[in-house]
Amino acid sequence: MLIWQGNIDKGLGKRFIITCWAMLLLEVAAANIWWTPQGVKGILLGGIIANLNIIGTFRDTNRIVKFKTALVYYIGVLTRLILAGVIIVTFLKKFPGAFSILGIFIGLSVVPIAFFLLVFQVVLTRKRLEEQGSNSEES
Repeated sequence: MLIWQGNIDKGLGKRFIITCWAMLLLEVAAANIWWTPQGVKGILLGGIIANLNIIGTFRDTNRIVKFKTALVYYIGVLTRLILAGVIIVTFLKKFPGAFSILGIFIGLSVVPIAFFLLVFQVVLTRKRLEEQGSNSEES
């Protein structure tokens, strides 16, 4: 069950990206019902930045394999972190009061929420596969 041993399905990275975008849509839909326009804009800003960061992280993990060094990954992470901070500060300064800071943090939360959902799904799938395997051995 260790990722670095290759015991993970091939489509997990793409499913993770799709799940992150789906979580952003769910957060925006819920915020449209229960929150202010500034909160919805903040969620959109934070969520888009987080999702674009995940796509970059996915590319960087492929670069680790290509270049056989983790340095390219850390350079990418640092670059995206600085860029995300600059974008958020620019939007907050350029449009004062248009974006909720709490909304931005909620938007950024799409990534950990999607991660935990996928981990939960992987655990349930593995348990179900193990149970099916033990049931077929008993027969």
